[in-house]
Amino acid sequence: MDPSESRNRLRIAALLFLVMAGYYWKLTLTRQFEWMTGPDLAEQVLPWFTVQAQEWHAGRFPLWDPYLWTGQPLFGQAQPGAAYPLNWILFLLPLKDGYIAGWALAWYYVAIHLMAAGFCYLFCRSLGRSRTACLAGGLIFSLSGYLGNTGWPQMMNGAVWIPLVFLFQLRASRGPRPAANAALSGMFLGIAFLSGHHQVPLFTAVASAGVWIYLLARGNFLRENRRLLVPAAVALLFAGLSGAMQTLPAYEYGRLAKRWVGGPEAIAWYQPVPYSVHAHYDLWAYSLFGIVFPGVKANFDPFLGVVALSLALLAVTAVWRDARVRLLAALALAAVLYSLGHNSVFQGALYALIPQLNKARSPSAVVVLFQFAAGALAAFGIDELAASWTARGTWILAGFGAVTLAIAEAVIFANKLTFPGDDRVILTAVIALLAAALFAAWRRHALSATQARVLLVLLLLLELGNTGQYGLADRSDRGQMQWLDKIHANADIAGYLRKQPGFQRAEVAQDAFAANWGAFHGVEMHGGMLASATSNVLHSQFFSLNGRRMYGVAYTIATAPQPDAGDEVFAGASGMKVYRRDAFPRAWAVHQLVRVPNTAEGNLLVDQDPESFRHKAHMLGPPPPVETCAAPDTVQLIEHAPDRLAIRAEMACDGMVVLSDTFFPGWRARVDHRRAEIHEVNGAMRGVAVPRGTHTITMRYRPVSVYLGAGMTLLGILGALALNVGPHRKPQAKSLATDEHR
Repeated sequence: MDPSESRNRLRIAALLFLVMAGYYWKLTLTRQFEWMTGPDLAEQVLPWFTVQAQEWHAGRFPLWDPYLWTGQPLFGQAQPGAAYPLNWILFLLPLKDGYIAGWALAWYYVAIHLMAAGFCYLFCRSLGRSRTACLAGGLIFSLSGYLGNTGWPQMMNGAVWIPLVFLFQLRASRGPRPAANAALSGMFLGIAFLSGHHQVPLFTAVASAGVWIYLLARGNFLRENRRLLVPAAVALLFAGLSGAMQTLPAYEYGRLAKRWVGGPEAIAWYQPVPYSVHAHYDLWAYSLFGIVFPGVKANFDPFLGVVALSLALLAVTAVWRDARVRLLAALALAAVLYSLGHNSVFQGALYALIPQLNKARSPSAVVVLFQFAAGALAAFGIDELAASWTARGTWILAGFGAVTLAIAEAVIFANKLTFPGDDRVILTAVIALLAAALFAAWRRHALSATQARVLLVLLLLLELGNTGQYGLADRSDRGQMQWLDKIHANADIAGYLRKQPGFQRAEVAQDAFAANWGAFHGVEMHGGMLASATSNVLHSQFFSLNGRRMYGVAYTIATAPQPDAGDEVFAGASGMKVYRRDAFPRAWAVHQLVRVPNTAEGNLLVDQDPESFRHKAHMLGPPPPVETCAAPDTVQLIEHAPDRLAIRAEMACDGMVVLSDTFFPGWRARVDHRRAEIHEVNGAMRGVAVPRGTHTITMRYRPVSVYLGAGMTLLGILGALALNVGPHRKPQAKSLATDEHR
């Protein structure tokens, strides 16, 4: 590589870093603001991250979350992001008092947006755009609606890879080394699936498939384009391999779990997400105004801004002859049409026709593809500002700004010098006028090209900065910080519960705070706020008082005495108290096994005589042989780490040791170093047959789906990189850019 080109790349990387750090000054230069707020982030994502960070620092790879719903697999749930490498870096950073440091979370958030901007910059450069235009395109993609206003890291992380998927897909279409470039395209799509949320990667996969179909269909397929069949297949292969570390465990878990999707009840894997849910989470028609006006949205934010939209439209009108512009325009239009959901017959048809697409329940999320395509089109637009269209466009932009400003002024005077809505509409009008003035000055050569482009980037930042910054919470605002406050509160209660013998579980009365508090503080809880849970737990006797006692829920956290909560045993500084009831131990021995036809019949037995289940258990399958004896057994849970545990059992005769943790594939048991089968008992618990005498039972979570998936992911990434090792030739003269209508 030319040394000067290397220096230019380093300068651009440094500039992007400085721009992002400055744009998010609230996070990087102060500690007055917070991005991980709201119930989903503070009470769900932060505990997930905390559990994983603590596991990494304990020298263990995080596989199992023991703190909610009697234990759930981290990889299987997907949304904890356990398979995503950027998360591993976050988790390995130094902890503060045992928790992820605030500065680490702040820079993690900035890093996500820096990656998005950098990847889109590279995509625009691959299209032959100028550096300034590429910088603008990257900023538009990274800071506009979806990425600028979506807080869920698993969703943002799935979106940042979009530019690289299409960058190498287009390279594969014009050669040389089409298969090698297609492998990279598929690899980056697979990495997007590692992020933890399937929605945007699934939309990206459908869009990428559409591009492959277009590339194969254009021109004379038999003579020219059938060569792309192999690259398309290669891309599919490497996408499957590279994403396997997440998709295989998620598939295993999905078949055994139910997911809450916003409908009346949780659904199983084989059930489609109801279309009524899609209709609720689509981009409602009025949100189309939100493409230009900030804050006008339902669900995911479509905001692009008047400057970026003007530049994208300029590209469409001035450079329509370029096939790449046509392709990007088609992608942007298709994304908007799909995002409209129930207002678009096309979305409904795709929902019904494309397998698994219904699992992406929020059509409005596809606006991220619109913003990516629009950002790339804007890069074309910046490089075409000398086009004759600019004169007409300047007047249109000025007229839009003037009319909007006049209407806003009329509204202000009609409301006695107050503005009843979001006053950022006024800023949109002002920015439109400033953009029109900038375009006019450029056309009249009052500004040099460099000056005009720099001013245009600054104007873009001004406009985009009035959307993304609004989602950051002021730490002094207790209303915005209430969810984080609840998660951090009552550390003294957590300390008390962790010291109690027996590893028994706790619950929170009357939803005083989310049960996920326990995951943050290392306390095993009953229930919790998750996107899904295993079906066996949901169908077992889990929610009734008898069921909770069987699952070892001995402690209740409440402000006042509760029915059946037991006696007060601890009072916290906040006023919350801990009550203790009689409950089953976490592990115990039984000598009677009852086979039942279904879980409902087993639940009925528990209701009829719950105390009898201290010495018996019910099963769906054939039970192993056990003996009845008069002498008592002694069973003690002596170790309970997230992915491993140990039980000491002194058995008077042959029996079964029952553990009230979730039965799930991947758990392996040994009795005195001999392999033993784990049986599913009492609907969702684990049982191991243990002979007479004193024994140690160990269980370890060693999921084949994760290990096999990790091997496939490593193979996919290394294979794609290996295919691209070696000297690179310049692209062939014929490319998508010169492809004409035929």
